[in-house]
Amino acid sequence: AVKQYLDENYGEKITLDELSSHFYINKYYLTKTFKSQYGISINHYLLNLRITKAKQLLRFSDESIEQIGIECGLGSAQYFSNRFKEIEGVSPKTYREQW
Repeated sequence: AVKQYLDENYGEKITLDELSSHFYINKYYLTKTFKSQYGISINHYLLNLRITKAKQLLRFSDESIEQIGIECGLGSAQYFSNRFKEIEGVSPKTYREQW
């Protein structure tokens, strides 16, 4: 249920406290259980999900890079670009130009 919630709400700001409150689960137990079940932390899962969605939008839409960052829950263009480059090795602009 937590994974499904993340999949459906990745564009919003999601904190561990809010997530644990939403599911009535201790946040430490939640993080431990999620990582043991999926092999990845909640934060990394959420970041990978957001980057994957951003890659789709960069390839198949004409939205601005800033708008894509906001839509994917990564905030400002600067933060989005930094995180995207950290994960993909290229900037969002370069990624889009490759397609």
